[in-house]
This record gives sequence, structure tokens and C-alpha cells, in this order.
Amino acid sequence: MDNLRSSIIIAIITFFIAVFVTFSSQTQIQFVSLPAAVIILLLIIITGIIADMVGVAATVARPEPFNAKAAKKIFGAKSGLFLVKHGDKVASLMCDIVGDICGTISGAIGAVIVIRIVNTYNFSNVITSLIIIGLTSSLTVGGKAFFKSYGIKKSSEIIFFTGKVVAFFGLAADYLHSFFK
Repeated sequence: MDNLRSSIIIAIITFFIAVFVTFSSQTQIQFVSLPAAVIILLLIIITGIIADMVGVAATVARPEPFNAKAAKKIFGAKSGLFLVKHGDKVASLMCDIVGDICGTISGAIGAVIVIRIVNTYNFSNVITSLIIIGLTSSLTVGGKAFFKSYGIKKSSEIIFFTGKVVAFFGLAADYLHSFFK
């Protein structure tokens, strides 16, 4: 029952995040140049790939190296240990929410790019769509396949780096919170 409840919560959160991010990207992408739109598309694909890699790494990383580093008070080790201990939730967040939303948004942005290419260069709509969708899909799937394997092999290093990033943003948030008191 707890799994059903958390799955429903994740679905609801994902809905609102996907709608917000898709709306934001769809409305803003039309105001940038075609090369900038392609760069944004690539950045979204890369974000989805990295999110999947971190999610996989969190599920396979072992806590022992992080316990040792945390005992030595190495920066990021406590956050890394937290990520490892909550690997299933990290995987849901990174793979299911971030990774899948990036996939959805990349498809939407790909569609906008197709329309702009067709309208600008009078290319065939069907052929342009097939090429853009094929490139977007192959980059996403190929990248995720490669980096999931990498995430399994280098899980401790990936989670330790991610732990440092999380710890840094935690410190930054604490600083901002204390600054505005």
C-alpha cells in the first residue's frame, strides 16, 4: 500500500513538473534561433542521460565507502551516503521523473525544430520529422545505454560526485537562508 501511495504521489508531481517545464520550454523555444534550439535540445537530452546514470548508480552503489569517507568528514560523503541509502527513491526521481520528463520535452522541442526547419527551408515535413525524431531517439537511447553501463561500473565515484554537488547546494541554501534572516 505504501508503494501505491508513493507511486501516485510521484505521478502527480511528475504531471505538474512536466506540464510546467514543457510549457516553459515550448513557449520560450520559439524565441531563440534554430541553432540555439538545437543546443537546448542537446542539453535536455544530456540532462536525461545523466539523470538516468545517477539513478542507476544510486541503486548499485554500496554504503561502505561512504561510511568511511563520512567518518573522515570528507565533503559530500554524508550526502552520498544518503543517496545510496535511498537508492530506490533516487532512482525514481532521477530515472522516472527527470529522465522521462527530459525525454518528453526533447520530443516536444524536436517537433518545434521540425516546424521551424520546414517553414524556413521548405524541406519535406515527413522526412524532416523522421530525421529529427530518429536523431533525438538515437542520441537519447544510445546515451542512456552507454551511461547506465558506466553508472553501474563507476557507481561509487558518480554518487560521491553527486553527493558533493548536493552538499554544495545544501551549503548554498543554508547560506542564503541565514543571509535573509
